[in-house]
Formats: sequence, C-alpha cells, structure tokens
Amino acid sequence: MLKSLFSDLFGPGAARVAGATASDELEQAVQLLRQNDEAGAAQICERLLQRDPKLVKAWELLGVAALNLGDSELARERFEKVLLLAGENAQHLANAAEANRQADRSARALELIERALALQPGHAPFLHIQVLALEGCWRIDEALVACRDALVLQPDFARLHTSYMQLLNYAGADPALVLEAHCDWARRFAATQSAGLPHGNSPQPGRALRIGYVSADFRQHAASHFILPLLEHHDHTQFEVYCYSNTQKTDGISRRHEELASHWRDIATTTDEAADALLRAERIDILVDLSGHTRGNRLRLFARKPVPVQFTYLGYPGTTGLTQIDYRLTDSLADPTGTSASRYRERLVRLPHSLWCFQPPAGMPEPGPAPNLGSGRITFGSFNSMFKLNPRMVALWARLLHSLSDAKLILATVAEGEPRRRIAREFELNGIDPARLEFHGFLPWKAFWDLHSRVDLALDSHPCNGGATTCETLWLGVPLVSLAGPVFQSRAGLSILSNIGLPELVAHTEDEYLRIAVDLAHDPQRLAQMRSGMRSRMRAATLLDAATFTRDLEAIYRSAWKKWCVQQSGASDPGNENGVKF
Repeated sequence: MLKSLFSDLFGPGAARVAGATASDELEQAVQLLRQNDEAGAAQICERLLQRDPKLVKAWELLGVAALNLGDSELARERFEKVLLLAGENAQHLANAAEANRQADRSARALELIERALALQPGHAPFLHIQVLALEGCWRIDEALVACRDALVLQPDFARLHTSYMQLLNYAGADPALVLEAHCDWARRFAATQSAGLPHGNSPQPGRALRIGYVSADFRQHAASHFILPLLEHHDHTQFEVYCYSNTQKTDGISRRHEELASHWRDIATTTDEAADALLRAERIDILVDLSGHTRGNRLRLFARKPVPVQFTYLGYPGTTGLTQIDYRLTDSLADPTGTSASRYRERLVRLPHSLWCFQPPAGMPEPGPAPNLGSGRITFGSFNSMFKLNPRMVALWARLLHSLSDAKLILATVAEGEPRRRIAREFELNGIDPARLEFHGFLPWKAFWDLHSRVDLALDSHPCNGGATTCETLWLGVPLVSLAGPVFQSRAGLSILSNIGLPELVAHTEDEYLRIAVDLAHDPQRLAQMRSGMRSRMRAATLLDAATFTRDLEAIYRSAWKKWCVQQSGASDPGNENGVKF
C-alpha cells in the first residue's frame, strides 16, 4: 500500500535530483526500499543529508523507510520536513497527509490532503487518503459520502472500492447494497481468463489432500489466535498443509506458523500469475482465504481459480463477491438458515459447533477481582475499534449511563484529538458529562490487556460486533453484553456467547440490551462470579476445543473434495440455497 500511495517516490527517474552522484545514491536507496531493506536505504539518505541537509528526496525516502518499519510518528516528522523545504507541492502534501493519518493525527491529515486536492483535483490516491482521514476523525458518515463521490470520479481505483465496502459494513447498510458493492468489486478487479483453466488434480475421494492457507496475517495479529490452533491440530496423515504467506513483516509468531505448516511459501512479492502457477504445480486441492477484503489479501489470486476447491474463512465479515470461491465457513448462529444465503456469492457451509476456534495469546494476565467490589461503582468498557462506534450506539450507551448516575465508561482505541472531541461531544449531546468518559488510544498488548482489570462489564458495538476482541475480553474475565442483528457482523457476539453458555447476555433490541446491562450492574456479586468462573467456562466450551474444531473442519474439507470428485464424473450438484449439505 505504501509504495502505491507514494508512487512518485518509486516511479521512473524519481531519484534524478541534486547532481549525478546524489542521483545514483538516491536511486540505490529506492532499490533498497523495494527490497525491504529500510536500514540500508536510511543509511544512504542520512549520509547524503550530512552533505546537503536540504535534499528533499532524501527526506522523502527516510519518511517511506520509517512508515515501512511502522514508525509513523518519525515518518510524519520527516514528511513535514519535506513540506518546510519544498513548499506547496501536491505529492508532498499527500505524503505528509498519509504519514499524519497513520500517526493518528487525522485532522492534520485532512487539512493537508484537502490542500493537495486543491492543487490536483480528482486524483484517485488523494481522494482515498481523504476518505481515510475523515474516517480517522470519526466522521464515518462523511467518509462514506466522500467515498461514494470519489468512486463517481474514479470508478476503477480498487482501494476506494475496498474502503467503500468496509464503510458499508460499519454502517450496517442494506444487505443488498453491501452484496452489490462486493459483486461490483469482483466484476471490476477480479475478472480473469485463467479461472476456466482445468486442474490436474487426481479426483480420488479418499486420498490425502493438500490444503493451502493464504493470509497476510501469519504474524502478531488477532487472526493468528484462530489460525494457530487449527494448524496445531491438523491430521497430517490425511492433510498436507501449505501456508502461503503474504505477510509483509514477519515476527516470532510468523515463525510459529511456519513450524506448524508442512510447507511454507512466502508469496508477498510473488505476482498473482506466478502464485497461480505455483499452486497448480504443487497440486493444491483446497485453498482457503483467511483475509477476505482486509489489508494484504490475495483475492485476485483466488479469482484465477488455481485449485479445484476454494473456501473463505475468518478474516472478513461478509462475502468476497467472488463466484470463483466456492464456500464460506460459518455457523448456524452467525448465519442462520433461510435468508443468509442471499447475502453471499459463496455457498455457506456451517460448522456443527462454532466457526470460532480461539487460542488465548501467551502472556495474558489472570482475571483479577471485579473492580466494583473495591470502587463501589460500575465501570463499563468498550474495547472494539472506534470505527465500529456510531451515534446510535453512543445514544444507547448514554441511556445506560443515565440509568446509573455514578457509572463511568472506558473507551479504548480512540485516538487523541479530533476523534475524542467528537465522541465526547456526541455523549454531551445525549446529556452525559464527558468527565464520565475515559479515553485510551491504541495501546501495546500488555497495557491493553491490563486495562480490562478496571472494567466490570464490556459493551459490544453494533451493528459491527467484536470477534477476536470479544474472545480476548471474555478470557480476561470481563462479561460482555452484545446486541444481535440480522447479518453476520451483528451476530458474532451471539455466536461466541452462545458457544460458552451465556446466551442471556445477548440482546435482540436496544431496550433489552439496556435491561441486561442495568440488571448486571445492580448485581455486583453475579458480575464477580461470572468473572471468576469465565476461564473455566470457556475451557469447557468448543470455543477452545481445537481438536474437535479441526476434526469438524477436516470433515467439511473431505466432503467438499468428494463433491468435486463427483462433479468430475458429471453428476448433479447436491447443494441448496441454505448452505451446502454434504
């Protein structure tokens, strides 16, 4: 994403400045950045700046290096330095805007990108940064409008489509509109001639199968807490496991994934065409997308249909829009039979117990005592992304705070500045003194986990529930109230809480949500008991039973494979509209 946003830094002749010697060295730095050698590129740029502290291109490349390494604050400082040196240039403004956005300074980002757009109206990457900056300022409705307007101007800019789909999910838009947006993405960006090529796999129903998992999140990421237990429990006598990693920056968790896989392939710099050829050469039978439309996905590779059977699972709360992906894994609570099938291009396959298989991260602290027992008052908490918050949810939480005059609310993942001011103002408009709110930004893992020790009752967001966050919150002992709706992203809480035997914490109306939370707040002993018994409850549920989950999943893989083998003989398709019946 960075290289496309900062395309001018990597384009032809980008480093031809400041004389032949400097130009050669800057070109070398560009090449090192292309090879993910940020340290080498930075060394060259710093050496050049010792000779000429005003060398703009060197500061730009240092900014890109910092962003690639995840140091958005340092990148922001470097791109702001470029503005001081180079003045009002559209690309420089856009670079600084994106760096500010990634450093959680979205108001500044919005100011800068609007200046860039004034100089270069309608430029697609700039419009995309504007949408992301509006979202970062907690101006979600405005971001959605800006995204729609941008797509009118730039209908073929894929990243705008991706943001549009994500914003529709956050907004809980009409399911038909959401489906059409995903299908439109597929028509525009995933049409490929290779999807009809035959596969050379042997159609033997009972033979050992080669399963490929494709993800950008084989690393320290919430998804890894669901992928690792699956990899650990596969029956390697029946399933040869390949992991195709599109992970840009690997870590110790990446190495753990690699250890568990029968075969590890890094495809982060591999083209779709080459990856297609690799999958065909390795005779992968079933390929599983674990990313959906999240960052780093390889859906265009799936669109090529490189293997006979394709699934999507886990990473995204909706359809991929691809007809080339055969199945989506889910369960009967997240996607009940009946109307759910109409929201997907894939056929739904429901796991018999749960679609979730959670492995708690190492190092998570033991649940402590319920904080209200010491403080004498109830503290609510919201741990989901601030992008899942909306004015209607704020109004509901404000009603809850009105019902309990001494209660307070902790909101995590809310960046400083504009987002906090806007959210606090929304509570104030609903009659709640902002002094009753406590904001935290994005915290390191340990600090985030420790924050749970100060919360009596967690509040799930709606219409976009938590998933991995909910599992972590519960494992840390904090009970959670969820509001269920009609579609997958608003039923994750229902699926998880029902799995661990707490369906009574799931509401189906706002009034019921309020009643459940107030009743629990008035019963501190029950809250304390739920907290102390939460881990034993979760250990007894299939949510943490990786062996059972994996056997269930392997049975689905085997049935899907047998179905494909039958189809090779020309038999009819036994699927139906409510999901595949194997």
